[in-house]
Amino acid sequence: MFKKIALSGLLLSLFSFPLLAQQTATPDAPTQANTRRMSKNGAMQPYQMGDPATRAKKMTDRMTKQLGLDQATSQKVYEVTLARAQKIDAIQAGSDDNRAKAQALKANADDFKTKLKGILTPDQFAKLDSMKGKGGMRHGRGGSDNSDQTKDQK
Repeated sequence: MFKKIALSGLLLSLFSFPLLAQQTATPDAPTQANTRRMSKNGAMQPYQMGDPATRAKKMTDRMTKQLGLDQATSQKVYEVTLARAQKIDAIQAGSDDNRAKAQALKANADDFKTKLKGILTPDQFAKLDSMKGKGGMRHGRGGSDNSDQTKDQK
């Protein structure tokens, strides 16, 4: 009798270990919509974008270096980039659904591209486009405009 109880207890505990190892979703668990990152001490921290002026300055500095822009052109690019960054923040802070935000962000990107065409020389703009295709300005988050057109045709 004791052997049966001991064996039953042992089997029950062995079969219950996988149930204890399962994780349940918690409200503070990171999700795709609530992107978080690890800090130096291992704690989860919400991702915070820099302010628009800092982001615009960094992007302008990269473009100035990679495209060889002069001071006047660099200043014009900074102003356009700052306006773009401020619009992005306003769109992201809005209460629209994701589809509406995506459309607004795309319209903002198209407007930015049009303004850059008016500021940069054709050679500089072509170089900028080729850098985007290689992940230069977009940090590898997508391809050139040609890949977008092929996606639309499929």
